[in-house]
Amino acid sequence: MEYTTTDVLVIGSGAAGLAAAVYAAQKDTDVLVIDKGAFGKSGSTVGAVQIAGIGPWSVPEDSPTAYGKDIYESGRGLSNLSLIEALTTDIEKRLQDVLEWGLKLDQNETNEAAVSLTSGHTIPRSISARKGKSGLGLLQTLTKAAKKKDSITRWSDVITLDLLKQNGKVCGAVVYDLRNKKPYLIQSKAVILAAGGIGQLYSITSNPVQATGDGFSLGLGVGASLIDMEQLQFYPVSLMKPDSLAGLCMSFYHLGKLYNTQGERFMKRYEPETLEDTTRDKLSIAIGKEIAAGRCTSNRSVWLDAKDQLEAVQSYFPHENSMCLKRGVDLAAECAEVGPAAHFVMGGIQINSDASTKVPGLYAAGETSGGLHGGNRLGNNALSECLVFGARAGETAASLSKETMLENQPVLPKHADSLLEKVCSSEKGRLRPLDIKNNIREIMDTYLNVIRTTEGLDKADKKLEKMTVAFEDVTITNPEDSYSREVLDFIEASHMLRTAKVITAAAKTRKESRGAHYNSDFPDQKREARHTCITSSNGLLQHTFCPVKGE
Repeated sequence: MEYTTTDVLVIGSGAAGLAAAVYAAQKDTDVLVIDKGAFGKSGSTVGAVQIAGIGPWSVPEDSPTAYGKDIYESGRGLSNLSLIEALTTDIEKRLQDVLEWGLKLDQNETNEAAVSLTSGHTIPRSISARKGKSGLGLLQTLTKAAKKKDSITRWSDVITLDLLKQNGKVCGAVVYDLRNKKPYLIQSKAVILAAGGIGQLYSITSNPVQATGDGFSLGLGVGASLIDMEQLQFYPVSLMKPDSLAGLCMSFYHLGKLYNTQGERFMKRYEPETLEDTTRDKLSIAIGKEIAAGRCTSNRSVWLDAKDQLEAVQSYFPHENSMCLKRGVDLAAECAEVGPAAHFVMGGIQINSDASTKVPGLYAAGETSGGLHGGNRLGNNALSECLVFGARAGETAASLSKETMLENQPVLPKHADSLLEKVCSSEKGRLRPLDIKNNIREIMDTYLNVIRTTEGLDKADKKLEKMTVAFEDVTITNPEDSYSREVLDFIEASHMLRTAKVITAAAKTRKESRGAHYNSDFPDQKREARHTCITSSNGLLQHTFCPVKGE
């Protein structure tokens, strides 16, 4: 097996990973950034429309305190106050940094930064870049900043099988180069997980193909605690048809009206004061209940009517309006068929305010981390989180690396060894890796969607356990002279299964409905807010509750 070393290893090159790399490199640290896709071009960052934050554009009544209050209220008691303080304290400086590095904000008619109000925020604080393609603009800015740093090494098409751990500390990773078809052992002084979310565990998602839950699986494998993994945000108003746009977020839903197939504007029943302009968890659950009651289309959807506000949609959300027109959805003439799509996981690897975890040497940032958003993420806080905690992870990991010496080469973990053995095997099974993925998606679609039941969660648990056995009955095509998508699918499927089991365990543990988690057998919210906490011991999941930090 090939062997290489670095000071700080960053897994993932979206906004969180790139921010971590740049800020670590500013401390004269050698950084290796790996991505199973193309460096700086894969992951969910590119799809983000706006960024929430504080700056010269802020209205007088906005402040870190006001911003933090909105985050806490939205989090349904599960947001850690120390993480909220970190975000609201740092975001102005982090945005100032990327503006100095070249990001240009969209302007209003008076040539000032255009600022808008987003559902759940009580004060306008959402800004954008590149005419609503803020994620793309931020990725390009951070990529340029990373490429200017000689101490940052970039490596694309490399998927991580497992993390390395020695003497109780994380010290690198076992990876597989999909182009050269070689496994590598990377030894490092610190590891930052910034591998994105879990959207691909569902059949309809706003997420790109890379969002297969790798970071959660990797963290679990070395003893990290995963909190509130049942808290999955389904973007409430996503296109269901045409198929080519399925999962596209309609960010302007607060400007429109939602109708069921009986012609009823049903949000008058669920949220009579705010109607559609409410938080994503409440809106998703309302739509989920309409679908469960059969007041939906044959595609399990409801109708979005934005005709009355088309001028505002075209002005503030030109990219989404253009995408719809190009694919045959004319918002000026017809209603769009919409429903919830897997979008974001609020839970994740439990971190401290410096992005460290309970496992020495391991850090997490962006969607892979948990504790900031609680039970519901406010709109446009995803990029803000990536910038702030990516920077904190990079700086803290760099400081650790200066105090740490590389030890003897660590032993290959059993899990990684078994995956590599299967990848290199010529044995023939009945299933292909894509079959495993699709089976996992079917289980998650059926039992861990917006509306859940205790019986359904028990069925999901049993069906996912059977999938473990199915891994022994897989055929992998791995030609010597070309890239093998099946190798990637197989390794991703292993991460998907681990992560799906964690989500199910967390959902079974929370016997209440809170935030984005709704169990129709436990429809009420309990008085005390506690994190669900999932860990792994000898391959078995342990699930408990733990207190919300910072209270």
